[in-house]
Amino acid sequence: MDTSALPKRLVDQMCAEAKEDLVGLWEIARLVERETGPGELAREQTLAVVRALLARGLRAGDPPYSAGGYKPWANQEPAAVIERIRREWAALGRTPNIPDIAWFELAS
Repeated sequence: MDTSALPKRLVDQMCAEAKEDLVGLWEIARLVERETGPGELAREQTLAVVRALLARGLRAGDPPYSAGGYKPWANQEPAAVIERIRREWAALGRTPNIPDIAWFELAS
């Protein structure tokens, strides 16, 4: 399966959605898994999409369903965001779902 165009297509889709609403990590992961199946490739492709979203000006933050609601993370350095997601995903032990790990907003 050729997944080389997958991140760009999803980045464009998620950036368009971010103009209207928050984008959840769970949503990105599900779309990637539809193309690749679950597993390491899906996680790495999801993180590639996240990297590209950060490069286009989106910010990572707490899920809107958390106690304090959506709040951007203090450290928005792409490497730190990716590492945090990777660490929390590993601790979660499964593909993220709606209330899990991170959501993204278009920085104003």
